[in-house]
Amino acid sequence: MTADDYEYLASVFRRESADRPAALWRRRGDDMEYLSLVDWTWHPAGNVIPPHPDVLVPIGAEQVSALLADHQRFARYWVLREGPEEVRVYRQLSSPERLIEEVFGGDGEWIATHDIRDLQIGGPHDVRDLQPIDAATAEQLIQQTRGISGATQL
Repeated sequence: MTADDYEYLASVFRRESADRPAALWRRRGDDMEYLSLVDWTWHPAGNVIPPHPDVLVPIGAEQVSALLADHQRFARYWVLREGPEEVRVYRQLSSPERLIEEVFGGDGEWIATHDIRDLQIGGPHDVRDLQPIDAATAEQLIQQTRGISGATQL
């Protein structure tokens, strides 16, 4: 247990690490809570089913503080190049209560999309590939193509 009497757990799937987890959970006794990546606060698990114990990695309170100070550690970004001038930047947050998939639109806002899933599950037909990028590259691409700074702030 930590100083605040919680045991902290990171959801770590095969492409993630405890430094860049899919989600954060905490437990006190039998009560589980998750960190919502929608509003960045802790919520009782309620109807949200915790991940299988095999993907929950214990982490310390200091590591939790570091993760909470840098929300970008929870975000994944991609770029889709549809032509020399046409660039789309996507991001995904795997919040325990819902998957958030967004594309940065022409109006300068993040808008909900299902493109990430659709492009990743594409079959043997001509599907353009999403290229993984980091938050700094996403920010740079948005600045270059849309003239907007600070778009990747969470």
